[in-house]
Amino acid sequence: MVEGEPVHQSDELPKVENEQPVEAEPAVAELVVKHPLENKWTLWFFENKSKVWEENIHEVASFDTVEDFWCLFNHIKRPSQLSYQCDYNYFKNGIKPMWEDGRNSAGGRWLLQLPPAKNSQLVDEYWKNIILSIIGEIYDQSSEINGAIVNVRSKGTKIAVWTNNASKDNGNNIMAIGRKIKEVLGAQNEKMVYETHADTASKQGSFTKHAFMI
Repeated sequence: MVEGEPVHQSDELPKVENEQPVEAEPAVAELVVKHPLENKWTLWFFENKSKVWEENIHEVASFDTVEDFWCLFNHIKRPSQLSYQCDYNYFKNGIKPMWEDGRNSAGGRWLLQLPPAKNSQLVDEYWKNIILSIIGEIYDQSSEINGAIVNVRSKGTKIAVWTNNASKDNGNNIMAIGRKIKEVLGAQNEKMVYETHADTASKQGSFTKHAFMI
């Protein structure tokens, strides 16, 4: 037999008695199980093109599962890839990323100032970890956290976590949130300050009074 020549099977091979045609098993639809978050969240994008603030900010998408978050997060630019004068804002659904929103007006923000975001893996990593921590609600005071913002500017980058209760009587909770943020980031040597939205709105010049510092 020449190598590679097809083999002819004998017609005398034994046949299986009562052979029945094999029916194909029906296709089973793949069941996709999603993991729900405690709250629904919304991503807002800000780009400074107009003197009217409301014209610069746009609602991008909302999500309430882990899988939908990653689908969104993995398909948008990182902060280090954004143009200057742009912001990302992740807030609990229904809360606008503005001081005037009734659920923000009595609150404030923990603020971390970093070098310019351009090509900065540190900024990207900090931002990702902050967002994972707030939507995962790992804080004992998660009910006080409204959202987080990254501001990309030529002079530097700001990452802020917004809370809803900036009263002095709530100082223990505010400080606990700040310490947890540092733990999440592994940034024990970074200085963070807490500013109330009322003080930020009424500031003189570029300086805002610090209510707390760690």
